[in-house]
Amino acid sequence: MASPLSLSIVHPAYNHLKKISPLLHFFAGLVFIAAGWYEFKTDNRVTSFCEIVIGLDVVTLAFMKNFAESSSRLNATFRLIETIVFGGLSILALLDHSWLNMLFSLAACGMYYYVFYCERKVIQKERVAVHHLGVTISNFPGDKDIDWEQIADVEALPHSITITTHKNKVYRFEFQKAIAFDELEQIHDFCRKYLNG
Repeated sequence: MASPLSLSIVHPAYNHLKKISPLLHFFAGLVFIAAGWYEFKTDNRVTSFCEIVIGLDVVTLAFMKNFAESSSRLNATFRLIETIVFGGLSILALLDHSWLNMLFSLAACGMYYYVFYCERKVIQKERVAVHHLGVTISNFPGDKDIDWEQIADVEALPHSITITTHKNKVYRFEFQKAIAFDELEQIHDFCRKYLNG
C-alpha cells in the first residue's frame, strides 16, 4: 500500500509574486522617502534621516531584481517591515485626524500583510501532496484539495507532475529537484489504485 507523499514544487503563482516583488519594494521605498521628507520639513531630523536611509535601501533592493526574486525569506522579512511601517503610519494619521492618509496607509498595510502572509505560507509549504483522499496543492490563501473522483489523469515524470481534472482543468508543476524512482513509483501506485478502480 502506498504511503502519503509530499513533494516540493515550483509554484507558478508564487513565481508571479516574486516577479512583482521589486515593484512592491519600490512603492514602499518611495513612501518611506516621502515620509522622511515630511519629517525633515517638520524639523524632526533624526527620524527623517532614518526613514530616508531605509527608503533608499528598499528602493535599491527593488532595482536588484534577480536578488529580490531569489531571496524569498528576505522578501518576506521586508514585507513584514513594510506592514509594520504602514500600520504605524495609519495609527499616526488617525491620531492626527488625517482620515484620507489613514485609509491609504491602512489599505497599504492590509495589502502588504496579505502579500507577507502568502510569501510566508509558500516558503513553508510549496508542495504537492499525493495521498489516499486525492491530491493537495499548496496555494494561497488556502490549499487546494482535489479528490480522486475529480481527477481524470495524473502524469508524473521525474521533473514534473501534471494533474488533469474531469472538468479539463490542468495543474502542471515542476519539481524543485528531480524526484527519486521510488517516489515516482508511489505516485503511480496511487494512480493505479484510485484512477483505474
